[in-house]
Amino acid sequence: METPIHSINIDFTHASEARLLHRIIESWLHPVNGSEEDHYLTTVLLQLEEAIELLESLEV
Repeated sequence: METPIHSINIDFTHASEARLLHRIIESWLHPVNGSEEDHYLTTVLLQLEEAIELLESLEV
């Protein structure tokens, strides 16, 4: 995972929190958005998917 020089850290206590944020961002993606915005949001989604996988593996 690439972390930019400036980043935002979010701590999730449960995978459901990360899944909810993933769904919210996913619903924000729209063809009308600029490609730069879509690229940024897609990167955030990929990082959230990694976080969800990790949290799910810890919850078992």
